[in-house]
Amino acid sequence: MRLASNDGMISEFSPDCSNCAALCCLALAFDAGEMFGHDKAAGVPCHQLNGFSCSIHAQLASRGYGGCVAFDCLGAGQRVTALFEKTWREQPKLTGPMMEAFRQMREVQNLRQMLATASALPLPETAEAERQNWQSHLSEVAENLTRLASFDPKPVRNWLRGLATHISR
Repeated sequence: MRLASNDGMISEFSPDCSNCAALCCLALAFDAGEMFGHDKAAGVPCHQLNGFSCSIHAQLASRGYGGCVAFDCLGAGQRVTALFEKTWREQPKLTGPMMEAFRQMREVQNLRQMLATASALPLPETAEAERQNWQSHLSEVAENLTRLASFDPKPVRNWLRGLATHISR
């Protein structure tokens, strides 16, 4: 999935808040402090949220929400929103399923990004073929709620750890 932007194309790992149901503003918990201006429990919409938009987005850092500025969902938010026919605002019973899908999608996107980065390594032909197979598999997982819900990241993580044997020191 490549997303259009004003300047052509953006990475499939870039967040696109305009196509997201504000999942980070719903799903993530945070504590008031240096990075966040108030306490928020997971599953409770941020009180700065207006619909699916942040009412203080242009002033996040100056208003004490540097954690929001620093957060990067790797494109998980818009991917999950696209997989559901309705949003948690339209059907509150979707809050839990969308939050869980967002958690899982962030994991998938993180692994996909690591696999994409690994493409720059001088891998043996068999390892490169495995990398491409994992990348293809994760792309399929990212496009289907059923596959996403049953996805186990451990085999991919273990395979990625094994890449260290291909890196010269």
